[in-house]
Amino acid sequence: MSLHLIPAYISIRKRAPVTIKTVRIWPEGAMEQLQDCLERTLWEVFQAEDLEQYTEAVLAHIKHSIDTVKVEKSIQVYPNRKPWMTKEVQSLLKERNNAFKKGNPDSYSTARANLKRGISEGKADHKRKIEEHLLSNNSREVWQGIQHMTNYRPSKPSADGNASLAEELNCFYACFERKTPVAATSTPPPIANNSPHPVRPAPPPTANNSPHPAHSSQTLTLEVHEVRRTLRAVDPKKAMGPDGVPGQVLRDCADQLAGVFTKIFNQSLSQAVVPSCLMISTIIPVPKKNTISCLNDYQPVALTPITMKCFENLVRSHISSALPPDSTITSSPTEIKDPQRTPSPQLYTLL
Repeated sequence: MSLHLIPAYISIRKRAPVTIKTVRIWPEGAMEQLQDCLERTLWEVFQAEDLEQYTEAVLAHIKHSIDTVKVEKSIQVYPNRKPWMTKEVQSLLKERNNAFKKGNPDSYSTARANLKRGISEGKADHKRKIEEHLLSNNSREVWQGIQHMTNYRPSKPSADGNASLAEELNCFYACFERKTPVAATSTPPPIANNSPHPVRPAPPPTANNSPHPAHSSQTLTLEVHEVRRTLRAVDPKKAMGPDGVPGQVLRDCADQLAGVFTKIFNQSLSQAVVPSCLMISTIIPVPKKNTISCLNDYQPVALTPITMKCFENLVRSHISSALPPDSTITSSPTEIKDPQRTPSPQLYTLL
């Protein structure tokens, strides 16, 4: 009777559903096609006196060019998928299954031996990759290696996506930017003068002795090689902002985009205006706890355009180079010699 009993254990492949995801990937040779497309683009067609229109047209053309070279692909994610299961191992597995269906013992034996060899090579490559992560000085890769070794799956709680919560978070995050009315102060009483010399009022500030001039006679002008160097230093893993231009495109297509972005940045500096499309940020509320009790339990993560960050780095480098070496701003512990490091708060005040 025990032979006819249904086993109580059900494999995870049958218990958990298969997840189907649609992703946009870069096919082979897509980056070269994008570089050729941007190289042949006549950027003078988009140039306009209106900086907002000029910037939006350039960003829209870049996003359209990216969409033409990327393709959509549906992938199936199995719950029991192993990290060493690469494309090569999957192709060998399909060959083994096809040989079994055909019923040819010789081809099945060969395919099974190739599959065993491919699995061994995949496990060895994965082991070598984890060891390199642990031996590297990059803390991000070290934690990735530890998570792969322990099979750690972090829980990612998501916020409720209704419109009322978004409005409440918007008011909560902008509470410090509300303008408070300045209380009217009465005229102070005159100060008693005990000095034998009369005190004369200070003259009104003029254009020569004004401590904060409205506009400087010299305007910062960026060069193409400076913009190209900044674009090449972009981290390709950096999260994309609301402008839709990823960091990988800015880094790999720096030669093609340096000229047009130099014109946009110089026009912005000459007009003293920053395009609103580069100042828009996407605020993502990340829950700090599993159970949310108040708005303070959300951690706001701002995704800003990477192009604007490059512009900030260029202006910041110019300001830091104009300051004396013994300045309190450049001598801060967070000195900005490394572009990946955070600049001092005093320098952000100047920006």
